[in-house]
Amino acid sequence: MFSPDEYPFTSESDLPAPVLPPLKYPQILHPNAINVNASIMTFYTRAIVPRITRRATQELAMLKRSAGIVGDDEYEDDGNYGSAATIDVEVLQAISKRVHYGEIIAPKFRSHPADFIPHILKPNPQELLKLITKPEVEATLLERVQRKTSIYAQELNPGGEPIKNSMGIGKWKIDVECVRDLYENWIIPLTKEVEVEYLLHRLDGLSQDEIDELLKTH
Repeated sequence: MFSPDEYPFTSESDLPAPVLPPLKYPQILHPNAINVNASIMTFYTRAIVPRITRRATQELAMLKRSAGIVGDDEYEDDGNYGSAATIDVEVLQAISKRVHYGEIIAPKFRSHPADFIPHILKPNPQELLKLITKPEVEATLLERVQRKTSIYAQELNPGGEPIKNSMGIGKWKIDVECVRDLYENWIIPLTKEVEVEYLLHRLDGLSQDEIDELLKTH
């Protein structure tokens, strides 16, 4: 069995049999089969990787041109498949965990179930989305992400001082706006999709008496 905060990117049937016996974890969440890793893999490979590698690609092309290599060969990769694959796995796992935290966030349902239940019984994803969306929280998160990225991704000189270009603008190891974009257009929306999907199935298996009891909670 997978750790509660891990979700497979491949079918379990395609994986080798485990060597160790599976661990037993307590059931914290309402049972569900939510897994959006297929979407994560697609946006990561098609939207994120090309953008975060753009500067390195340009610098490698300049280096090759200086060595007399021109044309399509300028843009051949650097052959670091092993290290790139290792980082890809780490990043994909981190994004997957972050997005699927939506299942943990969604138990806010327990605080005000009566607000959610009508939109679950008569499935209304848009109304559920409105209930869980907090624009001010999202804006604060995006600002914090951008600030942290701009600080931790700075290029530093041997003395530990930030490197700036001729315009006095700092240089960063990665595209700071790309990280903000990753959260704004992918991680946050997908997390909310997970929340809504979890909520839509939150009453599965409950009796009418149990649902009526939840409706009394405010």
